[in-house]
Amino acid sequence: MIPIANGGTLYYLQYPRTAVEAQSFVPRVKRRLDIGTLIPLVKPGMRGAVEFGTAHRAREDGPIAGKTGTCSENHTHLGWFGSFNDVGGRKLVVVVLLTGGRPAIGPLAAGIAGDLYRRLGDRNYFANAPAMTPATLISSQICCAK
Repeated sequence: MIPIANGGTLYYLQYPRTAVEAQSFVPRVKRRLDIGTLIPLVKPGMRGAVEFGTAHRAREDGPIAGKTGTCSENHTHLGWFGSFNDVGGRKLVVVVLLTGGRPAIGPLAAGIAGDLYRRLGDRNYFANAPAMTPATLISSQICCAK
Protein backbone atom coordinates (compact mmCIF):
# COMPACT_ATOMS: atom_id res chain seq x y z
CA MET A 1 0.00 0.00 0.00
CA ILE A 2 2.75 2.45 0.94
CA PRO A 3 4.58 2.29 -2.41
CA ILE A 4 1.35 3.15 -4.22
CA ALA A 5 0.70 6.03 -1.81
CA ASN A 6 4.21 7.49 -2.02
CA GLY A 7 5.13 6.97 -5.66
CA GLY A 8 7.05 3.71 -5.47
CA THR A 9 9.32 3.62 -2.40
CA LEU A 10 9.20 0.38 -0.42
CA TYR A 11 10.41 0.60 3.19
CA TYR A 12 11.52 -2.08 5.63
CA LEU A 13 8.89 -2.77 8.28
CA GLN A 14 10.13 -1.34 11.57
CA TYR A 15 8.69 0.57 14.48
CA PRO A 16 10.14 2.18 17.58
CA ARG A 17 9.08 0.58 20.86
CA THR A 18 10.46 3.22 23.24
CA ALA A 19 11.02 6.95 23.32
CA VAL A 20 14.77 6.37 22.97
CA GLU A 21 14.26 4.27 19.84
CA ALA A 22 11.88 6.91 18.47
CA GLN A 23 14.49 9.66 18.91
CA SER A 24 16.92 7.78 16.67
CA PHE A 25 14.33 6.36 14.25
CA VAL A 26 15.40 6.47 10.60
CA PRO A 27 13.20 5.03 7.84
CA ARG A 28 15.09 2.38 5.85
CA VAL A 29 14.40 2.09 2.13
CA LYS A 30 14.22 -1.49 0.92
CA ARG A 31 13.96 -0.57 -2.76
CA ARG A 32 12.31 1.79 -5.19
CA LEU A 33 9.69 0.31 -7.49
CA ASP A 34 9.31 1.64 -11.02
CA ILE A 35 5.52 2.01 -10.77
CA GLY A 36 5.09 5.77 -11.20
CA THR A 37 3.31 5.44 -14.54
CA LEU A 38 0.98 2.71 -13.21
CA ILE A 39 -0.22 4.50 -10.06
CA PRO A 40 -2.67 6.80 -11.92
CA LEU A 41 -4.21 3.67 -13.44
CA VAL A 42 -4.57 1.86 -10.10
CA LYS A 43 -5.82 4.72 -7.88
CA PRO A 44 -9.27 5.10 -9.51
CA GLY A 45 -10.03 1.43 -8.84
CA MET A 46 -8.88 1.75 -5.25
CA ARG A 47 -11.03 4.84 -4.77
CA GLY A 48 -13.92 3.00 -6.40
CA ALA A 49 -13.57 0.15 -3.90
CA VAL A 50 -14.12 2.68 -1.10
CA GLU A 51 -16.85 4.69 -2.82
CA PHE A 52 -18.89 1.84 -4.31
CA GLY A 53 -17.36 -1.56 -3.52
CA THR A 54 -16.28 -3.92 -0.78
CA ALA A 55 -14.52 -1.14 1.15
CA HIS A 56 -17.53 1.23 1.28
CA ARG A 57 -17.51 1.10 5.10
CA ALA A 58 -14.29 3.18 4.98
CA ARG A 59 -15.98 6.01 3.06
CA GLU A 60 -15.71 9.46 4.64
CA ASP A 61 -15.47 13.09 3.49
CA GLY A 62 -11.98 12.94 1.98
CA PRO A 63 -10.88 10.66 -0.85
CA ILE A 64 -9.62 7.36 0.51
CA ALA A 65 -8.09 4.71 -1.74
CA GLY A 66 -8.04 1.12 -0.53
CA LYS A 67 -8.22 -2.60 -1.08
CA THR A 68 -9.95 -5.28 1.00
CA GLY A 69 -8.98 -8.91 1.34
CA THR A 70 -10.41 -11.97 3.06
CA CYS A 71 -8.93 -15.44 3.41
CA SER A 72 -8.77 -18.37 5.79
CA GLU A 73 -6.08 -20.75 6.96
CA ASN A 74 -6.64 -23.72 9.26
CA HIS A 75 -10.16 -22.52 10.06
CA THR A 76 -8.89 -19.05 11.05
CA HIS A 77 -10.41 -16.21 9.07
CA LEU A 78 -8.31 -13.18 8.17
CA GLY A 79 -9.79 -9.92 6.96
CA TRP A 80 -7.66 -6.97 5.98
CA PHE A 81 -7.93 -3.53 4.49
CA GLY A 82 -5.02 -1.43 3.23
CA SER A 83 -5.69 2.23 2.48
CA PHE A 84 -4.36 5.75 2.19
CA ASN A 85 -5.75 9.27 2.01
CA ASP A 86 -4.75 11.35 -0.98
CA VAL A 87 -5.33 14.98 -0.01
CA GLY A 88 -4.76 17.40 2.83
CA GLY A 89 -1.79 18.56 4.83
CA ARG A 90 -1.06 15.08 6.15
CA LYS A 91 -0.90 11.84 4.25
CA LEU A 92 -1.72 8.65 6.10
CA VAL A 93 -1.57 4.93 5.33
CA VAL A 94 -3.90 2.74 7.41
CA VAL A 95 -3.80 -1.05 7.36
CA VAL A 96 -6.21 -3.11 9.46
CA LEU A 97 -5.80 -6.88 9.93
CA LEU A 98 -8.54 -8.87 11.68
CA THR A 99 -7.87 -12.43 12.79
CA GLY A 100 -10.18 -15.16 14.07
CA GLY A 101 -12.99 -14.61 16.52
CA ARG A 102 -16.18 -13.31 15.01
CA PRO A 103 -16.28 -13.07 11.23
CA ALA A 104 -13.02 -11.47 10.16
CA ILE A 105 -13.61 -10.11 6.67
CA GLY A 106 -12.12 -7.33 4.57
CA PRO A 107 -15.24 -5.14 4.56
CA LEU A 108 -15.30 -5.20 8.38
CA ALA A 109 -11.63 -4.19 8.45
CA ALA A 110 -12.52 -1.32 6.08
CA GLY A 111 -15.12 -0.13 8.58
CA ILE A 112 -12.53 0.04 11.34
CA ALA A 113 -10.16 2.02 9.12
CA GLY A 114 -13.02 4.32 8.13
CA ASP A 115 -13.74 4.98 11.79
CA LEU A 116 -10.10 5.96 12.29
CA TYR A 117 -10.15 8.33 9.28
CA ARG A 118 -13.42 9.92 10.52
CA ARG A 119 -12.11 10.42 14.06
CA LEU A 120 -8.91 11.99 12.76
CA GLY A 121 -10.93 14.18 10.40
CA ASP A 122 -13.12 15.34 13.30
CA ARG A 123 -9.92 16.53 14.99
CA ASN A 124 -8.70 18.31 11.81
CA TYR A 125 -5.72 15.96 11.66
CA PHE A 126 -5.48 16.16 7.87
CA ALA A 127 -5.93 19.93 7.57
CA ASN A 128 -3.54 20.93 10.35
CA ALA A 129 -0.10 19.47 9.91
CA PRO A 130 2.06 20.24 12.94
CA ALA A 131 5.69 19.22 12.78
CA MET A 132 6.26 15.47 13.01
CA THR A 133 8.53 14.54 15.91
CA PRO A 134 9.89 11.14 16.92
CA ALA A 135 7.60 11.21 19.96
CA THR A 136 4.54 11.21 17.67
CA LEU A 137 5.59 7.79 16.36
CA ILE A 138 4.81 6.05 19.66
CA SER A 139 1.22 5.31 20.57
CA SER A 140 0.38 4.91 24.23
CA GLN A 141 -3.22 3.83 23.64
CA ILE A 142 -5.41 2.18 21.07
CA CYS A 143 -6.48 4.98 18.76
CA CYS A 144 -10.00 3.80 18.05
CA ALA A 145 -11.17 2.47 21.43
CA LYS A 146 -14.60 3.77 22.32
